[in-house]
Amino acid sequence: MNGTVSMRGAKYSRGVLCGLLVAVAAYHAHAQIAPRLTGDAVMARLETAKQDLAARAASVHDDRLASASERLGQMEAALRKSLGNKSSQPVEIIDDSSRVAVLRADAAIQRTRAYLDTVKGCPGDDAKAMAAGLAATIDRLAAAFGSSKATPVVSGVETIDHRPLFALHPGSAPVALALVGTDLSDAQCADPQVTATDAQGHPIDPQPIVTGVLPTRIELKLPAGTGTASGAYVLHVVPKHKVFLRGCTEQPQAQAVVQVAPPLRVSVSYTLIATCNGQSVPAGSGTLPDITAYGGTASRQVEAGACANPSRYAISAKVAFGGGNSVSVGPFEQSADADITVGLPAGLAMSWSPSTRTVFVRSTANICKGVY
Repeated sequence: MNGTVSMRGAKYSRGVLCGLLVAVAAYHAHAQIAPRLTGDAVMARLETAKQDLAARAASVHDDRLASASERLGQMEAALRKSLGNKSSQPVEIIDDSSRVAVLRADAAIQRTRAYLDTVKGCPGDDAKAMAAGLAATIDRLAAAFGSSKATPVVSGVETIDHRPLFALHPGSAPVALALVGTDLSDAQCADPQVTATDAQGHPIDPQPIVTGVLPTRIELKLPAGTGTASGAYVLHVVPKHKVFLRGCTEQPQAQAVVQVAPPLRVSVSYTLIATCNGQSVPAGSGTLPDITAYGGTASRQVEAGACANPSRYAISAKVAFGGGNSVSVGPFEQSADADITVGLPAGLAMSWSPSTRTVFVRSTANICKGVY
């Protein structure tokens, strides 16, 4: 009897042990600690980012994106040459210049991935401004020089609520944004100096105001009137780092680029067709006044056509953006005693009201996530 009990106990114990081992193995299989950053990992991601950006450039026929893709390839080749047998080592243990080169390349990857994730659905000038901002950022990261133990690297620009940001719309209201990266400040020293210039390095008024700092984040306020002219808005970050026996010393600068997009301009033209005695009859066409602000509206009265008693209406529209792109939609059809309301590209909504004979277009909020 004792032997039987002992055997069952052994079987039970082995079952519990196996269950525990499986549970522990499953826990470790799901536990994820980000691997340490190495040159090899960054070079592999550079290759992928280069290919994805080249595909985007080909689909939208944008030479700036094609050049930016080539720049990513050049950064990969330069890293491969400079790192040599250090490419598999964590960046924390390689020399300062190699470490900073890897971090700058990683920053270019992060901006590229953020761009590809946010540009979808952005219309006309907004998409072009985002592309220009990305291309300028990659150019400056690739051309950056200077290194130290605490060289700052800006890996992203974002809104205060952490939305990736590539461009600004001109406006009179203040703008709040943040720079994210590494070694952006040292708590033992004064706040970093942040200045703004145009693409040629000329100071821009008004200058940004630093409102908060962390080693990985600088929050800024751009005063009212910032970004009134289209073009690059370049932020220069110069922090100080505490060095033993030398006090707080100035570090090499890091740069970030936000493009200022041209003012919004969207034009909508329409074509109205009536069904009269089973036949399609032109009932009017025209172009509405341009919409130049988000939340704006435009409308046009349509004169009565040759068909006095239509049974149905169908309306088509062409949406033209300031950057030269255009999209045609429709026709959308409905009985002659009912309104037609449809969504258009870029967050527009169009309505046709037979009772008032009015075509009405309304712009909703900005739908381009990468533009403030």
